[in-house]
Amino acid sequence: MGKQIQAYRKLFESLKTGEPKPLYFLYGPEEHLKKEFIHELLARALPEGNRAFNLDVLYGDEFDRSLFDDRLGSLPLFNERRVVILRNFKALPLGQQDYVIDAAANAGDGVIFVVETPAPKLDTVRMKNMKKVADRRGLSFAFEYLDEGETYERVAGRFRREGYEVSPDALALLVESVGTNLSDLVNEVEKIVLSAGDNHKIGTDTVSAVVGKYRSEDLFSLLDALSQKRPDQIISRLSSLIDGGEEPVFILAMLLRRVVLLLEVSTIVSERGRSVSSGRALADHMSGATNPFYAEKLARQASAFGRPDLERLLLNLRWADLKLKSTSVDPKCILEESLLAAHTGKTLASPVF
Repeated sequence: MGKQIQAYRKLFESLKTGEPKPLYFLYGPEEHLKKEFIHELLARALPEGNRAFNLDVLYGDEFDRSLFDDRLGSLPLFNERRVVILRNFKALPLGQQDYVIDAAANAGDGVIFVVETPAPKLDTVRMKNMKKVADRRGLSFAFEYLDEGETYERVAGRFRREGYEVSPDALALLVESVGTNLSDLVNEVEKIVLSAGDNHKIGTDTVSAVVGKYRSEDLFSLLDALSQKRPDQIISRLSSLIDGGEEPVFILAMLLRRVVLLLEVSTIVSERGRSVSSGRALADHMSGATNPFYAEKLARQASAFGRPDLERLLLNLRWADLKLKSTSVDPKCILEESLLAAHTGKTLASPVF
């Protein structure tokens, strides 16, 4: 089990075995687990019937000091506690951040104060001060993204809680198609469960039908078309994705991630040869936790390229990334240029700033 998922389990367990803390500072980009934690905290601290009187949610980008003082200073009504949640702490002006930190340090009894921000790092003095106060009076926690292996475990666990068993290849296809954002994955799990009905064994056919074949097949078939030197298919598959509503930035990000993995697989196979001939053996040698089915699929695709081809493709995709950020040229044209240049053996020069 990964370290991050162990930390999450310990955090959630603390709500079940102990009293809620008077102060929480929750920071980091993993919004789904953050929302789950706040949901569990409210279930533990506030009976649902009393929440209308004892729960206030405020926002850093709409901060009103007098309203904040009123909510934080109010006494609980028909309950032992009240909960005040301040979302997006880092959006506050600096002076207001200091004011909130001071208020958090001196909040009265009967109030659970939750300060939240999606900021991934404690990169300012005030963020660090907020953490110090929370650690002294309650608890701070960094909601970081799970790695790929932990994501597999979490999603498989979600299927089990719904009474469904998902095959390893279907699970790999789901994560490969949707990405590792838990909020997106949970949405897709709910759709898959509804689609599966009484069939409690989830296979790749069910996943493909729900997430859409244009995502689960066409996206990475772009790389197949490149390895087979089929420019007509490169253009048609890219057009199919974009016409189907996929954002060029997403396509580029997923292609970059895939090519980096293919280069890693190419290196491992070159160095270790037959000792990594199975998907499980290859997965054990990869830097991130990887599903064996997915590792085997990567190995097949990597073998269709020469390493210089992959390196050239990576450089051209990075060129496209810089170009998308620095010009107003049609993103589809930029992606086409980067892919077709790689097909013809041309390396594109990065923009000069």
